[in-house]
Amino acid sequence: MEDNILTNSEEAKTIARKNIELEAERELNLQKKLQLIEELKELVGKEESLNKTFQDFNEIQEKWRNIGQVPQGSVNDLWENYHHHVENFYNYIKINKELRDLDLKKNLDDKTLLCVEAEKLLDNKDTSDAFRQLQILHARWKEIGPVHKEYKDNLWERFKAVTDNINNRFHQFSDSLKKEQESNLKVKEELCEKAETIANADYNSVNEWNRASQQLLAMQEEWKHIGTVSLKESNKVYKRLRSACDKFFDRKRTNFKEILKDQEQNLAQKIALCEKVEALKDSIDWKTTTDKIIALQKQWKTIGSAPRKHSNKVWNRFRKACDEFFNNKKLHFKDVDSEQDKNLELKKAILEEVKIFQPSGNDDEILEKLKDFQKRWNEIGFVPMKEKNSVNDEFRKLINEVFDKLNINDFDKKIEKFKVKLENLEYGDNKEYKIVNEREKMIVKIRQLEADINTWENNIGFISKSKSSGKLLEELQLKIEQAKERLVLLQEKLKAIDNII
Repeated sequence: MEDNILTNSEEAKTIARKNIELEAERELNLQKKLQLIEELKELVGKEESLNKTFQDFNEIQEKWRNIGQVPQGSVNDLWENYHHHVENFYNYIKINKELRDLDLKKNLDDKTLLCVEAEKLLDNKDTSDAFRQLQILHARWKEIGPVHKEYKDNLWERFKAVTDNINNRFHQFSDSLKKEQESNLKVKEELCEKAETIANADYNSVNEWNRASQQLLAMQEEWKHIGTVSLKESNKVYKRLRSACDKFFDRKRTNFKEILKDQEQNLAQKIALCEKVEALKDSIDWKTTTDKIIALQKQWKTIGSAPRKHSNKVWNRFRKACDEFFNNKKLHFKDVDSEQDKNLELKKAILEEVKIFQPSGNDDEILEKLKDFQKRWNEIGFVPMKEKNSVNDEFRKLINEVFDKLNINDFDKKIEKFKVKLENLEYGDNKEYKIVNEREKMIVKIRQLEADINTWENNIGFISKSKSSGKLLEELQLKIEQAKERLVLLQEKLKAIDNII
């Protein structure tokens, strides 16, 4: 955007400079034409041959035609003055009628041709271009001398008819353009507001700054595709956008300097972690060293980013040391892993069975089938650690989907799911501890819930004495009812635990 803004600024300066040069050139052209009028005045009364006088006259006309545009405010007066003295010249020298008629006929042909060219402009779909071309034809019309009086009015009316038509179209186009520009201005002002919001917002990370940068760049691209606005508003609204963008990128540069300082400190911390892992990588104390390296990996995650030019290098160093230890450990436990891979395949087979299982209409049979799935699942040994969560999550998800198809109420479904969970606890190591621990946690929840219900019910007595307490009482009563429902569920779950102890 900064490059675009500079480019647009240079273009604006170039256009302004060209406009000044063009205006100076027009002023110079005006002085040249005024001088030609003075020369034209001097032809009247010259004591020279007719041919020489007429030759001088033609040279003046030729020079007149070759001089460029003059200031718009001087055009009409200049042309009236010029044509007045041309008429005076013709009258004074009493030029040969045939020669005059020839000149008048040539003027007639030229103006007729201009009418034809003007009428072609009626087919031009680009109204603005047709209007500009018409102005050029008008300038050429004024360059052409007089015609016979009998043709003058009709010829002008023909040319004027085209002029009126194109002018009307152009005025309608201008009105439409004005509305369009007003709409475009509104869109650009909305973009300015968004850019200003981004420029003034707070950002807490490099990613947030970069996302904001992308948003601003997208706005700048969108700006390019919005149509024009009036010249009066163009610079103003553009400066507003540029100001917001400049503010944002100035803040970003300042912030990134601070970030770079932090990143250098992060790099030092990460190098220290690399050294610690490298000191552990050859250890064969698998459990203790695994815990230490995992702790170092967790610590790595808490450290912010390092400078980009060092980030990959230091990460690869850290990862290489970690991988070396875990590869050694993997080789050591290769046989164990092989057994776990077999267990994983067995569990995947059960997952496929559950997926294609079609529940019958008998809820008891479905429950027995679910218990069978659960039992077989629990009888299978350990699976690779990296697969453990994903296969267990998928199994629970599939089992719960079958539970949801049971034709029983939600309360009973929750109890049945919990019973299946208890059966799951009966398999594997430390089953007694797991069940007792589950019971203790259940009792804690029940006691806490009973205490909460008792507190809320006491609060009702105090709140009911207050004015405008209706809504609060309703909310508290609903809270108590929901808590009592949870309490009943917990008590049922406790009974289920006691039945298997």
